[in-house]
Amino acid sequence: MISMRRAIYEDIPSIMNFIDQYWKKDHILARDRSFFEWQFVDGKQVNMFLAIDEDGKIYGIQGVILYSQSDTPDISGSIWKTIKSNNPMLGIELGDFMYQQLRARYTCSPGMSKKATKIYKMMGLVSASLDHYYRLNERKDYKIAKIRNKIIPPAKNTGYRMEPIHSIDEMKEIISEQELAQGIMSKDYAYIQKRYFAHPIYQYDIWKIISLQGSANSVIITRPEEAQGRKSCKIIDFYGRESDLGQIAAALDQFMKKYDYEFVDIYSFGIPADIYEQGGFVRCDVEDENIIPNYFHPFEQKNVSLDMIDPLIPGMKLFRGDGDQDRPS
Repeated sequence: MISMRRAIYEDIPSIMNFIDQYWKKDHILARDRSFFEWQFVDGKQVNMFLAIDEDGKIYGIQGVILYSQSDTPDISGSIWKTIKSNNPMLGIELGDFMYQQLRARYTCSPGMSKKATKIYKMMGLVSASLDHYYRLNERKDYKIAKIRNKIIPPAKNTGYRMEPIHSIDEMKEIISEQELAQGIMSKDYAYIQKRYFAHPIYQYDIWKIISLQGSANSVIITRPEEAQGRKSCKIIDFYGRESDLGQIAAALDQFMKKYDYEFVDIYSFGIPADIYEQGGFVRCDVEDENIIPNYFHPFEQKNVSLDMIDPLIPGMKLFRGDGDQDRPS
């Protein structure tokens, strides 16, 4: 008989073997235990839920990213996989079990697989995707990107600039803990510290956006990528006044020239298009003639849609860094 429960620490080897056998062969979550624990272990809790029989055979796993230690946290679903059993609804029931156990307030999972999206659409839910925007650096040629129609909107010099943040205490001076906790999909600084300041593999760059008047109200998080002997920059996350994204085109141009990036790009949900247009960004859809790659390990020169189920929650904002979308493979 298959039952459902939260995973315990002793389950980790079996879960990693399940991932390797049924989800993705030789994935980092299947081969690197230290990274698995960084992703899914918080103190004595394992943020993974299992469908498992009395003999210990796993039939399904549902991972989850908790954004805070609240009693009713906002969460993002992570790795989700079931195998054949006598219950065709096992995956859905496992997800429901997870939500009930965690008493989650809001949830969203950007970057769902086509299979998962199809299942949810069959249940009557509406699909959506993150918006993808980019800004090119002015250069003669591009090797990471494939540019057939070179568009670089004029950058208005607003006087805004970007300066590095070196510690979580510096970030707290700009985005208070109260402000961080107020939003939909709210996070706490324990999550921010672990996610960006103490990542075991990636090195993130955290910047404060400073206005012409000298005040800083927003924080932007980036990470470089390399391929084809060139570099590009991903905007991974953002906190603060979304209008600031529409003021930094000139600052991004200086930033790209300094670090010799081909382009900077951003995936998001819930940010108005006019902010990106004001900020000198260009929209990139999957079928766009220009290609702004998202996958680098291995490198794939193609446009990618990060899909999800529409949360239908006014005010929800998501970025590439939400959930597990910026994870080594």
